Amino acid sequence: MAVYTSINKSELQNWLKNFSVGDLKSFKGISSGVTNTNYFVETDTTKFILTIFEQNKMEELPFYFDLMIFLASKKFPCPLPVINKNNTYLTLLKGKPAVLVSFLMGAEKEKINENDCYLVGEALANLHTLAKDFPGKRKNNRNINWVTTKFNEIKTDLTLSDQKIIEAEIDYQENCIIDELPIGIIHGDLFRDNVFFHQDKLSAFIDFYYACNDYLILDVAIAINDWCSNSQGSLETEKFDLFLSGYQSIRELQSSELKYLNNALRLAALRFWLSRLDAYHNVLEGESVSIKDPNYFRIVLLNRQSE
Repeated sequence: MAVYTSINKSELQNWLKNFSVGDLKSFKGISSGVTNTNYFVETDTTKFILTIFEQNKMEELPFYFDLMIFLASKKFPCPLPVINKNNTYLTLLKGKPAVLVSFLMGAEKEKINENDCYLVGEALANLHTLAKDFPGKRKNNRNINWVTTKFNEIKTDLTLSDQKIIEAEIDYQENCIIDELPIGIIHGDLFRDNVFFHQDKLSAFIDFYYACNDYLILDVAIAINDWCSNSQGSLETEKFDLFLSGYQSIRELQSSELKYLNNALRLAALRFWLSRLDAYHNVLEGESVSIKDPNYFRIVLLNRQSE
């Protein structure tokens, strides 16, 4: 989340006329994140989150909202897109696709404990289980091919040391022998800032805009690298064990998944290192943009290689 596209009150009021949501009271940009523009919007009836998509084309987006609607229908805690007067949830705002979604109680938890990791693992397995019947299909556009392409684009901006680490890991990942690992819908970006807690209970998963079909163990790895790592990028054993216990209380991991887990942790670290390097070296202009430190996932990757 970030603010790349600025809007004023009259522009937002005019856009909201397409919805039956009451009169605009206030709105404020949300600076966290790196991909899309987000605003907190309050009307005289309720609160919403407005997302303006900076990189996605209109035809790419229905998958994500259909998934959110499907999960919400199964009582999974996630935002629900708001249908407008034209019976659609996607419309243009300042020439870009935009959507209004429900506001959910809770917030990112700044200091997490082992029980939080258990709850997140449990909820992720619940998502994977509920989404088995979702009919939509979408390829992971941040797979190893994307990593390789992105690396070649920004290679000259990197140190020789970083180039060697990335090249070696790409070669390792491309030569991994993958057994028949279970594939399904993954969230793809389950970091701490994409999970809400309310009164010490997990209240919502948000930001489904990297959701796709891929190996379920990759989703587990993406989450573990953030939820179960310390500031030095090392895994914290109790958090790691409880995350997996929470997950397996709903869906038992296959032996092939457990065997592949370290490779998935390495791949996840590599993918987010490259995405942060890309954001760092190709900063998009905006009024309120937060750039996350790429070096953290360099450290995570080196730790996973040695664990």
